[in-house]
Amino acid sequence: MKFTTESLFEIKAKLKKELKKEPLDFIEFEVIDPDLVVDFSGTLISITGQKYIHRPYKIWVDLAEILKCRILTPERVLDNKVLIRYAPLDVSKSWHTNSGIDIREKYGVGSIFAQIKKLEEPYFLNDYLRCLREIDLKFRANVFNLGINRGDEFSAFKHVFDEELVSSITFTGLDHCESAINEAGEKFKDHNYNFILGDIKDIPEMHFEKQDLIVTIGTLQSPDFNGKEIFRYLIQNILKPNGNVILGFPNSRYIDREVMYGAKTKNYTESNMNLLIKDISFYKKYLQQHGFKVVTFGKYYIFMVATKIKEL
Repeated sequence: MKFTTESLFEIKAKLKKELKKEPLDFIEFEVIDPDLVVDFSGTLISITGQKYIHRPYKIWVDLAEILKCRILTPERVLDNKVLIRYAPLDVSKSWHTNSGIDIREKYGVGSIFAQIKKLEEPYFLNDYLRCLREIDLKFRANVFNLGINRGDEFSAFKHVFDEELVSSITFTGLDHCESAINEAGEKFKDHNYNFILGDIKDIPEMHFEKQDLIVTIGTLQSPDFNGKEIFRYLIQNILKPNGNVILGFPNSRYIDREVMYGAKTKNYTESNMNLLIKDISFYKKYLQQHGFKVVTFGKYYIFMVATKIKEL
């Protein structure tokens, strides 16, 4: 296939049709080299008398994601053209659809989920570090993470705060997955890291010290407990009066080891953000009612950072 001045609507329709053919390892198509000009996508350009519609590489990357494909390494060909290949993802390969697994080990060290390294994903890394920069942690602060898994989120603190401050912080992580908690304990052996095996729904029966920062990412939306009820308890009973909160809401899914943008519910084949927006609205409103300034941002994960408004 060769594309010159076709609209993106036409290109998407044709590629979608090609992807329905089986068996199929990949599809390939030829376009004008995106590096020839720097301009907006859709700009009409002329190269050696031939007209083309310019599209940056990001357009082809985004289109691959929309078509549930991974983009393979482009290849330059003659006459300022580039050959782009899309390999369809195997939608059956998703840790979201794993069944017959002990719910406590769905996120364990032997699971597909354990292979995901969120801090190796640019948007997650950038936005989580921004979260940490939004807060003001003092010497000997207490940090509590619900759903800590193997502890990756604790490793980011050293990239934002100085070593002396980090070594003075008491980090506490809670998770119901024994293998993940054990791995976290092996990774963080310093005395100021504590990892507790337990269910989040049992927090009211546990006796935690007051915390300066509470972090929970992709956890409060679990169907296994009432996340909003637990959150109210955390704010009213565990967070210090001038404490901080970092929440993360998944706005993506993993298919065949690729992250795909957009929250999805069971009854929809495409992204549906209704529940995500509803949850974000609840937590934001609740925090604001309790005197917090709230900042919300993100892409594949929507982050919410809440800091207490200082009285004049």
